[in-house]
Amino acid sequence: MGDDDLQNHPNWNAILQWSLKFQDEPSENRVLEPLDQERREFLMRAFEDYAAMTEDSVKSMRRHLEVLKSSDSSNEECSVALEEIAFHAEDIDEANDLYLIGGLQVCCAYIKHNDPELQSLACEVVASAVQNNEKIAHFASETYVLGDLLKLVDNSPHDGVRIKSLLAVSCLVRGNEGALDKFNKLEGYNVVVRALQSPLQKLQVKSLFLVSAVCAVSPEQCSLYCSMGVPHQLFAMCDKLATEATHDPAVVLTLKLLLILVEGGDVQFPPNAADSLAALRDRLGGESLEEEREICKKLISLCPPPTDDIDR
Repeated sequence: MGDDDLQNHPNWNAILQWSLKFQDEPSENRVLEPLDQERREFLMRAFEDYAAMTEDSVKSMRRHLEVLKSSDSSNEECSVALEEIAFHAEDIDEANDLYLIGGLQVCCAYIKHNDPELQSLACEVVASAVQNNEKIAHFASETYVLGDLLKLVDNSPHDGVRIKSLLAVSCLVRGNEGALDKFNKLEGYNVVVRALQSPLQKLQVKSLFLVSAVCAVSPEQCSLYCSMGVPHQLFAMCDKLATEATHDPAVVLTLKLLLILVEGGDVQFPPNAADSLAALRDRLGGESLEEEREICKKLISLCPPPTDDIDR
């Protein structure tokens, strides 16, 4: 609860002060007594405030959903509605409420809208609602939404839509075995690998994060991405990163994924792998890049010795 909530609901502030005062008192001096009428009424009003706040969030989402369902609503009105629903969906309880009242399905229809801003906002609602939410984790494997999101990642002409749709895919698939199965049936791995090759840094970073997450917990996924040549792409990315800005957010994710695949799959090292990784390591200066340097060192230690060393 933020400062604004305390200011707008003085009962909460009073409860906070009362509870802190009670906590400061030594336990041996505390005397438990029945609540007098004044305190009882005070607590009842506070709980009624809380119930009203909870009810208001559902009412608010229902009101915004009516805007989204109305053919008379303008794109601007729909944009505001989706923004507000995305804000509500960041709270796991409100995300569950949104799902229970059928709101997630309404928002997902906007993934196919012809306005890129509305598409992006719909993707944001999905990402916020399903992330780390076991109660609605089955949503992706029961509906069309995952397939629609993958199409946007691959085919949308709008960079922002591609980035937001991949974010939603990642939130749906990570930690959700059923959604990962459907993702594989839809050949989502091809979509993600193509995104990995994109010049869009944010799309590339989200691809690295997703592939790392699924490969870290699944040897089968490691084997799949190794067979698709992802390690070769990552080594090439390391070559490029060794000559560019070392604070690129893709650096640590590239190295982490490469290490996961090397340790969990069958990876063919290019002849210059050790030299390339050493060059990258040497460019990673400063305490803030210690993790990246350590991964480089670990990868270098896993590189096979040069052929002439083996012959000797």
